[in-house]
Amino acid sequence: MRPHLKKVFENMNDMEFEPDTTISAMYSGEKEKVPFMDKVDPRDKKVEDWMCEVEKMMYLSVRMVLKNSIEDYLVTNRPDWILKHPG
Repeated sequence: MRPHLKKVFENMNDMEFEPDTTISAMYSGEKEKVPFMDKVDPRDKKVEDWMCEVEKMMYLSVRMVLKNSIEDYLVTNRPDWILKHPG
């Protein structure tokens, strides 16, 4: 866990780092995983630069998850839908 993330991004508890150090997902305070649309590569960048990339990827990825959940709502029964998508 990276405790400083909660101070920078609201309700972000952790990020998922791949073996090559790219960032592929974020975890909420409730431990819900939201995969990133694209990986963020922090190598050879200033921390403020790659953190801005993380912020942009958070926005795009949450938007994608919401869009997919709305589309899925039409074809999935409600109890299954609630458990299938992050809150």
